[in-house]
Amino acid sequence: MKTLNSLNFHIITKDFDLNEEEKYLKDLIDVAVSSSVDILQLRNKKIPAGNLYLSALFIKKALEGFKKNKKPMLIINDRPDIAYMAGADGVHIGQDDFPAACVKKLFPDLIIGVSVENIEQAVKAEKDGAGYIGIGPAYPTASKADVGALMTRETMKEICDAVNIPAIAIGGINEFNIKELAPLGVSGVAVISAVSNAKNPLNEALKFRKNIDKYLTGSGINHGINN
Repeated sequence: MKTLNSLNFHIITKDFDLNEEEKYLKDLIDVAVSSSVDILQLRNKKIPAGNLYLSALFIKKALEGFKKNKKPMLIINDRPDIAYMAGADGVHIGQDDFPAACVKKLFPDLIIGVSVENIEQAVKAEKDGAGYIGIGPAYPTASKADVGALMTRETMKEICDAVNIPAIAIGGINEFNIKELAPLGVSGVAVISAVSNAKNPLNEALKFRKNIDKYLTGSGINHGINN
């Protein structure tokens, strides 16, 4: 059974257009399953809430065709209501979204991820019921228009040391710099363009899976992938 501590490879959707939605999501789901991705996060700032809900339903139904231990958990960005209505596993929220404590009270069965920028926010997120936190940006990135200043290595390590829940790094992460994050206490990584915009998304995802297992788990987890 997967636990939150083992959910160390997150793929987040790009801001896809509705005319490419079905093909993009289907292809990304195949990549996620084939590379043993732990969490697939639906994030799209370009489409209305109704369309985000339909996208969530599409992913949920597509994942039903895979064995439970093979398919990623589904997390919805920003919208706990959509996550609940679509039967997703959880929701990821930022500092300007619904408070984690309120989400936990209204939707106690949802996994909650919270983006944090400092120790105070991280500690509060854990206290309020977050199952994991997102930290970054670790490196320069163009995937998120609202991204802030780069998080220093010192701050990343301080945050990781301050909480007992997984800290997932995001922002400009590639197969080569994963190793640099290990000494900071990072539990896993989340990527957007590194996979979605790759010439061969599956090959890129497999490289991520290999290096995450090598540098961030320290447990030699065998995901049944030939490296």
